[in-house]
Amino acid sequence: MASKHRSRSWIVNGCTSLNLVLGMATVFLSTHGHMQLAALCLMGSVIWDAADGFLARRWQVASEFGAQLDSLADMTSFAVGGGAFVYGWFVPVLPSWVVVPLACWFALCGGWRLARFNVGPKLVGEFYGLPTTAVATLLSVLYLTCPGLASWSSALMAAVLAWLMISPLPYPKYTRFTELPLWMLLSLPLISWYRFYVTIWTLAVMYLLSGPFIWWRRRQLELRDGSVLPTH
Repeated sequence: MASKHRSRSWIVNGCTSLNLVLGMATVFLSTHGHMQLAALCLMGSVIWDAADGFLARRWQVASEFGAQLDSLADMTSFAVGGGAFVYGWFVPVLPSWVVVPLACWFALCGGWRLARFNVGPKLVGEFYGLPTTAVATLLSVLYLTCPGLASWSSALMAAVLAWLMISPLPYPKYTRFTELPLWMLLSLPLISWYRFYVTIWTLAVMYLLSGPFIWWRRRQLELRDGSVLPTH
């Protein structure tokens, strides 16, 4: 039994290690201009990060070592790797005095987000701020579907995505999507037949908007119930 538990722990930590290795590959590839491969590596980090969490919970092999390794891997892949990806994407078309601070801002927000997650209370059913994995997924999918989108407006979008990671907005886990308005949920089957990437981007926009929407709805309920008095 102990041998089985040890083997499963090695598998879970192996998934986490692959996350870290792909994060380093994202950095190297981004700084050398191989952006399509970098986007695939960034997406791979997201997949292996999800795999290690799923297996650790399923097999009940969570450990302090695994938690520390997972945090370091996420810092490498989604904060540093994400910042390098932003740099590699925008540096060919925007001036360095814009791209370098943008990449640093992205990495800094990712680091703050992960640190806050480590020391903060673990919320049930939602995240406090946009998860780093969600931002990494958005960046990689955006590049793979629209690689020529690099511009001032898309750089601003990357800066906003970085801010959303450290924002106070509540972003739901999959079990909390019932809080979304019905029209959002019903819109998916209506567009999925058209083009797959349209469905992907609809899901992405829905998730980005879910944080402000849930925050606004809770605020309105608090004002209605009188638990929070409006300021004048």
